[in-house]
Order: sequence, then C-alpha cells, then structure tokens
Amino acid sequence: MKAMVVILLSDKRSGSTMFENELCNHPDINHVAYSPHSYRETHHWLKAACMLNMPKPLFYGNRVYRGYGSRKGARQYMIDCIRGNVPDFEIPRDDEALIFEGWNAMCRKYAKPVFFEKSPQHPHHWAALDLMMKWAETDEFDVRFIGLVRNPMAVMYSAFELFSTDPVERQFGWAHCYRNILAVKDMVGKDRFYFIRYEDLIDRPKTVFGEVCEFLGVDQCDTLGGQVHKGSVARWIADPAYTLKLHDSVARVAKIFGYQEEDLYNPPKPGLTRNQTLNRYVRGKLRLAKSRIFDQFIKPVMLNLFHRK
Repeated sequence: MKAMVVILLSDKRSGSTMFENELCNHPDINHVAYSPHSYRETHHWLKAACMLNMPKPLFYGNRVYRGYGSRKGARQYMIDCIRGNVPDFEIPRDDEALIFEGWNAMCRKYAKPVFFEKSPQHPHHWAALDLMMKWAETDEFDVRFIGLVRNPMAVMYSAFELFSTDPVERQFGWAHCYRNILAVKDMVGKDRFYFIRYEDLIDRPKTVFGEVCEFLGVDQCDTLGGQVHKGSVARWIADPAYTLKLHDSVARVAKIFGYQEEDLYNPPKPGLTRNQTLNRYVRGKLRLAKSRIFDQFIKPVMLNLFHRK
C-alpha cells in the first residue's frame, strides 16, 4: 500500500475533533504528535499562504489571515510545528522549501501507512486550499480528502454559545467554506473525496466509520465509533437566545448536503432579558479576545525566543 495522506475539510464547530480522535484510534492511522495550535491542528497551508504573501482576494473577506500576528509569526509557528514532529529536519531559509519539504517530512513520519490531518481554518481561505492542491499533485503519497458537514444551524449555535459570534454574519462564512470544499471535491474527483454528514456520523457511527475505512483501504476496526455521543445535536432548538433564521442563499447550500426545510427551521422563542443577553455576550467575547491575543502576540514572541536558543 502506498503511503497515504488524508486531509479532512470542514468548518469549525462541525465535529472534526471528535472525528479525528475516533478515527486515529485505528492502528493504521496517525496524526501529528505535536502542534502549537489546539486539537493537533497543523494550520500548515494557511501559515504557508501567509508566509508566501498570497493575494488578498484569495483569503476570506479579502484580508490576509491575521491569526499568527505577521508573516514572521506564521513562519515561527510553522518551524515550531515541524521541529516538534521531525526534530532532525534541517530548516531551509527559503520559505517555499520550508513549506513543501517540511510538510513532506511530517507526512513521511506519520504516513505509516496513513497520516490524517485536519485544520478547519483551511477551507475558508482559497489561498490555503490552492497551495494544498498544488502539493496534492505529488507522486510520493496517495492523497485523499474527507469532507465533514454539519447542519449550519448547529454550527452557528456552537460558535454563538462559545464565543458570542454573530450567527447572522457567520452563516455566510459557513456557505463560503462549503462552496470552497465542493470546488475541491470537483477538482480531485470522486475517487479521492468522501463526504460525511455529522448527523449520520453520530446516528450510525460504526457504519460510517466502516465506510471511511473502506474508502481509505484499511482494515475494518470494530472499536471505531464506540465513543461517539449525541449530546449536542439539537441544543440550539431550545435556547431562547438563539433566534437565527438562515438566509435563503445559505439554506440552498445546506440543501446540497441533504438538509431539509424542517432541519433548518428555528422555531419562535421568548428571548432573554437585556442583562442576560449582555452577560452572555461579554463572556463569549472575553474568551475570544483572550484566545486571539495569545495566538497573535504572546505565542509568536515565545516561539521567537525559543528558536533563538
């Protein structure tokens, strides 16, 4: 079997971490042992897009992603991730060499026989996907993609609940993300792309993971799916603070994946008091601000000091 690299494409808050944790219990499937980011996400191709100063229109919102603080910060993050997984890798001075040779070094280490990676930041930015697709033309690895989609009502609620993200605005980012993923699917072909709905995954986990194993050409593993739970499936329906009505353009994208009107319907709710709404909003925004300040300013400084040693 040729060494395989499997890349999961999904939006944030769509169950990608649960899917990764479960799938990588398979004895033939590995993920990175270290990442400077959350949930073993490498962010590799988005960092690459920032380092190479890809054109602004290729980034979501026509703005270069600022999550690493600067181009230098993106490079520091990348070096740290590669060194944390392949300590003997000699860091090239050239950015393109660092990006492609460094990624290949990690793939060689973990594709024994299958290396799995997921970074839900990637699909929002065509700059990252374009570089990923360029690399996927490699002859060294069998590169395959899995798409994971979740009901946008649940995705928007999860972001709203955690970070007080405005669901009315964010829904258009969800639609943009999945239009990009559908474009990747068309470009790589059906033999290299497999789509999963989160709702199917939690409803019949062992069946879906069995289908994934078949797609990847690895042996069936009876334990996969045993830790999947349904705890957060429909919490958004009962929350009085969540009053999103999907825009028709977003609903049309959702229907491509089989979601029906009744799946996307948000029933009328009494709402919260002004103080309840304000308290909830402030808590979420504080969590988001804390995370961004650390990622954009504190962590790059820490990595720079570490790399000078």
